[in-house]
Amino acid sequence: MKQMNIVVKDVWKTYDGKRQVLQGINLEIAPREMILIKGRSGSGKTTLLNLIGCIDVPSQGEIQLNGYDTASLSDKDLANIRLHKIGTVFQAHNLIGDLTVYENVLLPMKIAKWHDGDWRVRELLHTFDLEDYTEKYPDEISGGERQRVAVARALANNPSVLLADEPTASLDLDNCDIVIDAFKKANREFGATVVIASHDPVVEGHVEKKFFLNRGELKEEEKD
Repeated sequence: MKQMNIVVKDVWKTYDGKRQVLQGINLEIAPREMILIKGRSGSGKTTLLNLIGCIDVPSQGEIQLNGYDTASLSDKDLANIRLHKIGTVFQAHNLIGDLTVYENVLLPMKIAKWHDGDWRVRELLHTFDLEDYTEKYPDEISGGERQRVAVARALANNPSVLLADEPTASLDLDNCDIVIDAFKKANREFGATVVIASHDPVVEGHVEKKFFLNRGELKEEEKD
């Protein structure tokens, strides 16, 4: 896994030419860090993750990955980064309903044309305690189990960075703990940089750094 340094440099994001979501965001994320971006719903957390994840582009400013401004990269280069370097866990997990747990985790490797992804799928299912659910479909397992599958899928191509958008929003406390443990495993055992966007206080005690996004402006919170 090639480590990735992320720099968000004076980033602004405006929609429809007038609705300003992000205002002059500056943020540097070192390899193997695990950080939390806090903020109320609608504060711009998802927008910021989409910019870091090369899903969207800034209206102004730069997103730098290992020193390269993403605006200077081709669509093909950005697609390769999304496939190989950045894994994303969406709030609604976004598993494919007519694929089994095994097939959902295998899917990114099939897209990347891995010749034999079976060993990698088995490794991930073992890591996240999903071996008993291999042949089950998403609607046959719990919310916490679905989110663990989503984390496993996001790690399938061994990305440098794992982004998670409100991953515990719809979970009970027990499943929150299970999902947070999955992120900690991704960080500690797989060496992934983990960026979680959430307003859930349960997440706060498990990260190295916390940032607060409010009215489009980002500030780091001081450690207790």
